Amino acid sequence: MAEKRGRGRPKGSLNKKTLETLDTSSNGIKEEDIGVDANGSPVIESLGETQKTVLKGPVEEKPKWTPRKLPRNPSVVEILALVEETKGKQAKVDILKEYVGRNDVKYAMKAAFDERVQFTLPEGLPSNVVIGDPDTPEGAMDMAPERFIRVFKRMQYWVKGGLANSTSKSSKQEEIFLNTLRSLEKSEAEFLLAIKDKTMPFKSVTKEIAELAGFDLTPK
Repeated sequence: MAEKRGRGRPKGSLNKKTLETLDTSSNGIKEEDIGVDANGSPVIESLGETQKTVLKGPVEEKPKWTPRKLPRNPSVVEILALVEETKGKQAKVDILKEYVGRNDVKYAMKAAFDERVQFTLPEGLPSNVVIGDPDTPEGAMDMAPERFIRVFKRMQYWVKGGLANSTSKSSKQEEIFLNTLRSLEKSEAEFLLAIKDKTMPFKSVTKEIAELAGFDLTPK
């Protein structure tokens, strides 16, 4: 009597449908690459990096970083703060390049980086002077803070070769300067004080970045 053969496939083997699915969805994984573990579950062996990547499925990509939007008619401080936080040298240049025609930004770049611009004022501030309230300047409680974009031309009174020459008394020049600081919103007052001392408070805004953006800061 012929020996009766058991029905079904050997333990641990994969059925035809499973093999067809793997063949069409696994980017070239062959049947001989498929084994089983002690529990009879499929195990893929000897896979290349591409095959492993396919089997892991799609990888969720991190959202691309983009700089924040500036408000309409941004202040010089807002512009330079955006340059400071923006990643990449060329991206910084591109942002600053958009404002190369703005005179207040131009004056600020020259004050900080151009050696031809020398201030006649003493460094720092008198010890009894406090500048800029975040909202309302001291002594002007009924007024909104002044903005740098409206007062930047006063720097002509504080540089050699400018209107400082027509103001003989240094005390008068200092008075104009201190009154200007007191009138400004705090962040802009602190910015004006920094560039007056030939420093740039936004460290990644360099002379190189400014010149690449189109500002004339070096004698030809």
